[in-house]
Amino acid sequence: MTRSIVRSKHCIIPLAITFIVVLCIYMAILTNSPVATSAELDTARVYGTALTSVSPNVIIRPEDVRPASFNETLKCTVNFLMNMTFPICHYTYETDDSISGYLLAGIYYEEYAVSRFLRLLRLDRRLQLIDIGANVGVYTLPAARVTQVLAVEPNWRSMYRLAKGVYIGQVRPNVTLIHNAVSNVRATFNMGVHPTNQGNAFLINTTKCKATPTNLSCNTLSPIRTILLNDLLPLMRSKAALLKVDVEGHEVNVFTDSSAGQFFDQIDIPLVFMEWNLCKRHSADVVQRLLNFFYSRKYAAFNAYNSKLDEHYYCWPENVVFKKSTDIQF
Repeated sequence: MTRSIVRSKHCIIPLAITFIVVLCIYMAILTNSPVATSAELDTARVYGTALTSVSPNVIIRPEDVRPASFNETLKCTVNFLMNMTFPICHYTYETDDSISGYLLAGIYYEEYAVSRFLRLLRLDRRLQLIDIGANVGVYTLPAARVTQVLAVEPNWRSMYRLAKGVYIGQVRPNVTLIHNAVSNVRATFNMGVHPTNQGNAFLINTTKCKATPTNLSCNTLSPIRTILLNDLLPLMRSKAALLKVDVEGHEVNVFTDSSAGQFFDQIDIPLVFMEWNLCKRHSADVVQRLLNFFYSRKYAAFNAYNSKLDEHYYCWPENVVFKKSTDIQF
């Protein structure tokens, strides 16, 4: 027995050393990842819209998402969540003290919500994830290790980081990337973004951004084409999906009967996780239109801890969950 234990120790120690060395090499490669090449983006299946049609079946084609002026070295780190290891390519703290700031501090952004999505996806393998406002991929990249993911991100710089994370994380077969904004019209808009919060990117009707939705300073991003939620139907790989949406208050325009009704008719969406803190700032009739979209389809509003929200919508928490059934425990 003593000899067996000694032999086991002799085996475990070299294995442990090998694992640490491999992990260090992997992290070193991620930390110094160059910009993604066009080939990498193509194999990650990045789509943009060729708006040559105004029909509901908008033409989707591959598109290189790198603008000519993009010249950054991407920083990527190894992340651990739900017994999974995966890379995320993020910003520096100076350019994004929000999601990237959390990651750089060793904190997984919205870990509780991401973990709950992963649990539901593991329980029902029919479900894929639709991630609207994917940013650098804190939802998309772990979910891609469990199921198929359709990720939409309009910010060039965030999409570039997401595409690189998909590529080096070796989850390309499971991810479809859409470089567009989702709205209730098909058009082209400029975008604004907070200088130190790249996730706070939003559509604007002017050539230059004047202020964020909360009246903070902002920079102007390149123009982006908008599509409808209905336009994503040809790219769906399942008839059932969970939906996460974080589009800086523009949710009120994502979910309208004319732009999203067909999608909800054809795809079973048991749960929608939505940022709410900017939605509630819209006029009462606009917010009510959004609520009616869900209420008319038998959804009810809950907080992130599965308690039904009965108070006035202006008192709802930062994130809300619209569920079709109380049996679904988010």
